[in-house]
Amino acid sequence: MKSRPRWWHSARFASPPAPLLRAGKAETHVEELRQKLLDERSYHAFVDGAIEGFFRTTREGRYLIVNPALAQIYGYESPGQLKAELTDIAASLYVDPNRRNEFESLMKDRRTVHNFVSQIRRRDGSTIWIVENARAVTDDDDQFLFYEGTVEDITEKRESEEATLRALRETQEAMRQKAVFLAAMSHELKTPLNAVIGFSDVMRQELFGPVGTPRYRGYIDDIHGNGRRLLSMINDILDLSRVEGGLIDLEELELNVPDALETARDAVMEGAKEAAPIRVAVPATLPLLRADPKRLHQILAHLLSNATKFTDVGGRIDMRAKTTADGGISIAIRDTGIGMAPELIQQALEPFKQLDARLERSFEGLGLGLPLANALLRLHSGQLAIVSAPGEGTTVSLNFPPERTVMRVRAPAA
Repeated sequence: MKSRPRWWHSARFASPPAPLLRAGKAETHVEELRQKLLDERSYHAFVDGAIEGFFRTTREGRYLIVNPALAQIYGYESPGQLKAELTDIAASLYVDPNRRNEFESLMKDRRTVHNFVSQIRRRDGSTIWIVENARAVTDDDDQFLFYEGTVEDITEKRESEEATLRALRETQEAMRQKAVFLAAMSHELKTPLNAVIGFSDVMRQELFGPVGTPRYRGYIDDIHGNGRRLLSMINDILDLSRVEGGLIDLEELELNVPDALETARDAVMEGAKEAAPIRVAVPATLPLLRADPKRLHQILAHLLSNATKFTDVGGRIDMRAKTTADGGISIAIRDTGIGMAPELIQQALEPFKQLDARLERSFEGLGLGLPLANALLRLHSGQLAIVSAPGEGTTVSLNFPPERTVMRVRAPAA
């Protein structure tokens, strides 16, 4: 094989000539500049076409870059006009003169600002609400360059929220005024009604001598019974309005649940001439319940009255209580009565709603038992659940949260 000359070996591995190197670097630099220019154009096209306002500002509060959307939000005809006229953000933009200082403070601590809501002045002097999201931009040496961020006009949204809050406050005040009115009204109604009940009771017992004609005794019983029913309805209306108006304060004690259930059962059975039997089943280890005894009795009495009203004498009503998995207490009242369709349950929880809308209803009442029980239960942070079906009876559950339970303290062994 013929040997190659020495220059061949050295030329093969030698670096390219200097002019070729310079040409290659120049081409690379041109390509980098071209790509940078394309990136800048794409960036500005994106910013200019954005729906949200965009800005870059100095730390002193002078705008470097703004897009048309921001100029429109602030009421300027163009970005150029905004930059020329709005040269001091702290003094000219924010309604609250300290708002820019708060912006600076957040930037200093976090280098970002999220959901920064402020009221600002537009060019024509009108005010709007905006929300800003921004960040501090630095160079490779961590030296501050500018603030960069977006602005959104939230005036309509904020006004809508404020209108909703005003409406809520007005509704609450109206309910409070209604409760005050009903309290005064009920006092005026109850005063003569108590006299009717009291005097009819005196006549029933014949405390000052015999009534005379036997037929009058039946009339007196009707007067007394209807008077007590009317008084009960007035009290229910008053209590419901007080709950809705936030005028009821609970007087809480640590209650023994079996005693509360049996007391409510006895009260309902005493007032019912003919009713299905009510059975109570509660485990001996059930914790105490922290509740208002008067209000708990109202809840149970209303639910038991409903159960007896809609259950035939041959049916059955069960009251059970247990500890729930999360440590709360659940009280269930189950009857074998007529039941109701599941889609009517929500309607039954609304005040003054009667599921039997016929002129001659099969069952008396204002339809306040369930709504009042539900409202009083919510005051105890509890939840009411109803399961029912036509012809299969109804189960109403009162679920009290764990913070309402009090564990019994056992006495030390002798």
